[in-house]
Amino acid sequence: MRTSHVGSFPLSYSRENVDRIMKDLWSIGIDVPPYPQLRSFIDIYLQPLLNEGIIYSKNGFYYIKFNQIDRIHEIKPKISEAEDAINAMIKYNLLFKWLRAPITGPFTLASRIYVDDLSKSLYATLLSKKDFIMDALAPYIRSFIEYLVDLGYNVLFLDEPILGVIVGKKRIILGYNEEYIIDTINYILKGISVEKGIHVCGRISDKLFKILAKIDSLDILNFEFYDTRENLEIIDHKVLEKNDKLLAPGIVSAKNPSIEGLDEIKKLLEKIYRIANGRIDLVSGDCGFAGLRNALDNPLDSYRISIEKLRRIVAIVQELAI
Repeated sequence: MRTSHVGSFPLSYSRENVDRIMKDLWSIGIDVPPYPQLRSFIDIYLQPLLNEGIIYSKNGFYYIKFNQIDRIHEIKPKISEAEDAINAMIKYNLLFKWLRAPITGPFTLASRIYVDDLSKSLYATLLSKKDFIMDALAPYIRSFIEYLVDLGYNVLFLDEPILGVIVGKKRIILGYNEEYIIDTINYILKGISVEKGIHVCGRISDKLFKILAKIDSLDILNFEFYDTRENLEIIDHKVLEKNDKLLAPGIVSAKNPSIEGLDEIKKLLEKIYRIANGRIDLVSGDCGFAGLRNALDNPLDSYRISIEKLRRIVAIVQELAI
């Protein structure tokens, strides 16, 4: 069982901060570190479209220029943090065997690009234009995946928190269906010969769990369990086994700056391990730690808390040795 982290930290972006984080993750023994996301996971993937004039920003919201959307295929992928993390590893001889690439998925990106009046909520976003997701955003994200694999990242995770909203307990909203979600994710990940997973934070419906388990191109399902204990109720080890999936559990809070006790973390991981019948890997916090940025007066104090939370996860996984 390996340890990992979803991606973000409560520090601003700089090469020095990327260096610091990578060295700290090495020192505490994280097995599968991500490139540190020090900007919004939305901005990282939409900034190239903004730079090229395919989208524009107004009052803090992104809007699409439909007459420019065909140019999305021309965008050359680049993530400064991802390249900086590789350079830090070389510079400081950090011999990580695995590297995790957090990749914002097309559904979540679509939910943050507006096409209509904001008062219409998700119906005002590109989520209401399904053809654009498969024709434009899915190939766009696929190009980032190929770029990250070329850099050396060998554990890929789509971050799709919006799926927890789209797929409810009883129905799927916005005109989507199970087949469309499966086909879109398979299109993005098929043929990529590294480990592949998906991260959905918040409450997960039983319906969403079963849909994600059916996706052939996914190996690992990453959900939060510390702040959302209800997710324990939807995990079915038979579904994991039938579809050859592993569960990557979040076992400390990504929202609360209080540091969890070792015994509490251990009991939660043991419970998840029993429920999943041992199909556990890549143990992490519930989500990224960017949400802790304003929890304390000093961002460095928030960062130290995030590192201590991860250090405790490593300690518990090593103690259990399962």
